[in-house]
Amino acid sequence: MHPKFQHFIDGQSVSPQNGDWIDSINPATGAVWAQFARGNAADVAGAVRAANTACNRPDWRDDSANRSAVLHAIADHLDKNFEQLIEMEINDNGKRIREVRAQMAGLGGWYRHFAMALADMQVEKLSLDQPGVSAHLELMPFGVVGAITAWNSPLMIAAWKVAPALAAGNAVIIKPSEMASASSVVFAELLAPVVPNGLINVITGYGHEAGAAIVAADAVRKVTFTGSEIGGAKVAGTAAEHVKPVTLELGGKSPQIVFADANLENALNGVLSGIFLSNGQTCVAGSRLIIHNSIRDDFLRRLQSNLESLRYGDPLRDDTDIGPIANKPQFDKILAMLDRAKQAGADILAGGHKVTVEGFENGFFIAPTILQNVATDSEIWQEEVFGPVLCVNGFETTADAINMANDSHYGLAAGVWSSDAEFAKDVASRVHAGTVYINHYRSVSACAPVGGVKRSGYGRELGPNAIRDFMQEKAVWQGDAPMPDPYAQ
Repeated sequence: MHPKFQHFIDGQSVSPQNGDWIDSINPATGAVWAQFARGNAADVAGAVRAANTACNRPDWRDDSANRSAVLHAIADHLDKNFEQLIEMEINDNGKRIREVRAQMAGLGGWYRHFAMALADMQVEKLSLDQPGVSAHLELMPFGVVGAITAWNSPLMIAAWKVAPALAAGNAVIIKPSEMASASSVVFAELLAPVVPNGLINVITGYGHEAGAAIVAADAVRKVTFTGSEIGGAKVAGTAAEHVKPVTLELGGKSPQIVFADANLENALNGVLSGIFLSNGQTCVAGSRLIIHNSIRDDFLRRLQSNLESLRYGDPLRDDTDIGPIANKPQFDKILAMLDRAKQAGADILAGGHKVTVEGFENGFFIAPTILQNVATDSEIWQEEVFGPVLCVNGFETTADAINMANDSHYGLAAGVWSSDAEFAKDVASRVHAGTVYINHYRSVSACAPVGGVKRSGYGRELGPNAIRDFMQEKAVWQGDAPMPDPYAQ
């Protein structure tokens, strides 16, 4: 009998009203390991009512000290109990335990950061240019926030949304991916002793059913979405019909530009971590290597050598280097894109095929792949793969490198590798991306904003304005002198 994960609404687990469930496939085994509630509009309505009641309680909406205390309690509780979440997420998406353990161990830190940021938050004063009146600025929460998350890092992505949304005085309805919902449900259940009822709700199900109902609900006044470009466009369209703001963190096709003077060992490690950690299933995956022709061959030889010793296997084992792709649809998509790339003439330097792993013969394993001499107008160079696929092209001039990097309809992240700090900063300023790393890659901090340009989305998560992004400004005017008769001669 497989475990069943229900919705979490108003502080308790709730079965789906339609009695329907969604199978969850363990990507390492290819077998069903659990079922999630298949939410619909009726389930969403219950969560919206609970969230709306919770966020309108004066002791929550108007008491920032109380909100900060709740966030600190969440952080402390997660620090003590995060181990309970690790296996849930791995069973869902196949990410290696070393990566998941690190994410879960740091989960409480996101909530603690925003607890402290809220306590230090100040509202600027307004100086008017009109006599006889004064004004001050107030910040008010949206109310109910819909937080739609992705399957690659469900709880870390949720923290980027939930922590600042709660700090701002909102209540949240989380809709995790139907491909990876277990950890989000267990997370909400785990926090029940320290979170007032209704502030964190989880509705599981499909995007076109549960997700669409959340976005369309009248009481949901802001939506934050992480996922595919197609999904983001649908969310934005529905939100626009209901005149509500959306933050979209979507796909990427991030370039890694390696100049001839770069520290090659450092750049090598950055490129490896940027595209092959998490099987390339990260939004900021450095999937396009743009490297100076003078160092290209040596760099690629070293890159190939590093891949040869990696171990495939059970993502729950600490000695596993390469786990499975997160789900069957993604596995099939990657292999289909690789087949089309081969047919288009791409040179395969490494990988490019599925892998059969002893003991996990039905798992969704793909070899880390390097494709060379890829046409810059080809699908594999232009479109997001969201898998362990690195495309390589060389350059001669800085202008060529920057033009190649910017020739994309995505703009989420980029890497610049050079020993000349001022030169690297200049290149970074000319690359069209929401985040640019210099001689480094893939880090994230609550102190720095995350988001993209072009089709990688709009709005930002994290950073100094994260809490403000979940609040609205209110100008309160006050007459300091009697109102004159508007019709006096």
